[in-house]
Amino acid sequence: MMDFMKSAAAIAASILIVACGGRPAAVAAESGGQEAGVNPLNLRRTTLIVRDIENSLALYRDALGMTVEYDQELTSPGLATRAGADGTNRSRLVLLKANNDYIGMLGLWQFLDQTEKDKAGPDAADFTPGEIVLLFNADNLDEAFPAAAAVANVKVIGEPHLRKYPSPAGDIEVMVSMLVDPDGHTIELNRLVSDPRRK
Repeated sequence: MMDFMKSAAAIAASILIVACGGRPAAVAAESGGQEAGVNPLNLRRTTLIVRDIENSLALYRDALGMTVEYDQELTSPGLATRAGADGTNRSRLVLLKANNDYIGMLGLWQFLDQTEKDKAGPDAADFTPGEIVLLFNADNLDEAFPAAAAVANVKVIGEPHLRKYPSPAGDIEVMVSMLVDPDGHTIELNRLVSDPRRK
């Protein structure tokens, strides 16, 4: 557990951000921790448990273009629900970013001492409670979708098509595509076409 806590502390120290627009802690403290009208909470990162991190990197790093910011092996002996071969629960954690250093990052976490459950195939993506949908805005959707669809073990649910979302200002038009990653996580890749709320 101590090794895991040290690793987690190293990650936190290297990131050193707060949920105040990604501003340093000193700046946040000077302004009372929050600017007027700003939600004090940022969704920092979503971490996916994966079976084969290299296969996941082929999708998120190579096909979608995310950048690796952290890649280390950890131990988590305190995770009693795991059943590592030697009880230390060795794992590899990779953190990737899109276009922001502080929010919207993606974690890929693979346990290296794998159990039978770790090796089992993913559940079907059936949009039931307990599942997630990762949404990526891709200005380069015409290139990103075929690159992602070509990655081993990625399943295509729907190719890019125009979808309209109602709003009081008129329909928001988005090119939407849907895929499932090698571990069963659903991904929406989309590109905004028009948004009448911004006119």
